[in-house]
Amino acid sequence: MGRKRKLTIGGMLLQIPFLLYSATIVAFCLLLVATPFRSTDDLARGILVRPNSFTLTNFADSWRNGLGTGVSNSMKLSVLTCLFTALLGGFAGYAFSFLRFRLRQGLYVFMYCGIYISTMLIALPLFLQYRQLGLVNSIFGALLIFIGLRLPFSVYLFKNFFDEFQIELIEAARIDGLSDMGIFFRIVTPLSVGVFSTVVLFNFTAVWSDYLIGLLFLQKQRLMTVMPMIMNIFGSGPMVTQATPLGQGFAGLLVSTLPVIIIYAIAKKHYVSGLMLGSVKS
Repeated sequence: MGRKRKLTIGGMLLQIPFLLYSATIVAFCLLLVATPFRSTDDLARGILVRPNSFTLTNFADSWRNGLGTGVSNSMKLSVLTCLFTALLGGFAGYAFSFLRFRLRQGLYVFMYCGIYISTMLIALPLFLQYRQLGLVNSIFGALLIFIGLRLPFSVYLFKNFFDEFQIELIEAARIDGLSDMGIFFRIVTPLSVGVFSTVVLFNFTAVWSDYLIGLLFLQKQRLMTVMPMIMNIFGSGPMVTQATPLGQGFAGLLVSTLPVIIIYAIAKKHYVSGLMLGSVKS
């Protein structure tokens, strides 16, 4: 009995750090939701005091101060990155799973190693190269970086998923006269909605929440992505001349979380299944 009670107390003590962490997350979420709706005078009383005002001015002001531009640029980059990585990753995953060609395994290992490349590690040399090529402050240049960073993981997910396909299905389609392109679009794609959704979910979230690439490679204010723009609104960006009221910055943070929340809500089931793809054979 004493041993059982000791284990129970020990288990409760182990939960304390997790409870504190959870409480911190809940407190920040409440702060994130409440602060944008408070007036400047109300926030002057303190960010942690109980609100006594309600206003939508912060959203309109933050949008006018550049948030709309950041949302537009990030949405373009996120959608285009998802489109290209889903298409190219699907093609590559199909090739690595169902086709036989020289250096197939070596090419896959080379692609797989790209997952472990740190953005921080390559940012400076890549910036120097982009500056020589004239691709700094170019949406196209930033898009190439995002595709390059997200493609290896996309190929990995597709290959793991396609490896679970019954090869007899593919061979039967070939006997019926379908080309590999026809097999991919008419047979494989309709059966792969889950992995396509997972790739889109992962890649959209990664590009949308990016800060470093947007800060380094899209420095002009009309080209800034949403995260650097929010920091700009908060008053800590590189081009800021004066601080903006705190409510506008939190309004930007709240707006920036909405697309990710919507996508997670729609594709939550596919996201969970996508997390399990790495546990199957590769």
